[in-house]
Amino acid sequence: MASGPAYLLFDLDETLYPASCGLMQAVSKRMTCFVAEYLGLPEAKAAELRRGLSLRHGTTLTGLVREHGLQDTERYLAYTHDVDVERILPRDPRLAPALRAIPLPKSVLTNSPLEHALRVLEHLEVRGLFERVFDIRFNGLAGKPDAAVYRRVLQELGRRSEEVLLIDNRLDYLEAFHALGGKVLLIAERDASGGAPAGQAGEVPRLRNVKELPAFLGFSPR
Repeated sequence: MASGPAYLLFDLDETLYPASCGLMQAVSKRMTCFVAEYLGLPEAKAAELRRGLSLRHGTTLTGLVREHGLQDTERYLAYTHDVDVERILPRDPRLAPALRAIPLPKSVLTNSPLEHALRVLEHLEVRGLFERVFDIRFNGLAGKPDAAVYRRVLQELGRRSEEVLLIDNRLDYLEAFHALGGKVLLIAERDASGGAPAGQAGEVPRLRNVKELPAFLGFSPR
């Protein structure tokens, strides 16, 4: 990266922890069940519909609100994120030291609700390393990759887009931030993320694990 960032903006799920742990698969399963019940669809049809909503709107929730008139968004958020974080998500004792090794201010920007984000951060023992947590409610139930979401977060942080590195596991979210002039970094365990092969990510750099970030930015572990 030509010049280093002054601020780090992290995605939460499948970025601060490995996708392979299965936490978001559990959340995704509950999202599909909710859509199936709400729209009266078989689960297979609900899963297909969800994929389309996510591609068009960034999140299933945003798509349900905009295309299917969902009003009880709190019921959706409570149901879909009612998963056993502590059982599914393993702690990683190397995560906090890796984040501490980077002497830059940090916040989280997630399409999940705040209570889920805090539960994950506290379980991973990294909550105190982040200045702010921006969740789906902060952005009026719009999520990444909506450009208005990024602009509002940047305004809250008092930062210009070119000062900020967005670290995320979805290429479409990163591309939207890059279009605003921001720096971007893809976290992808395997060769695909956000529906596109990491090898086809163009100019977007990629790490397999967020713990590689200190070396990527030129900082030594403490």
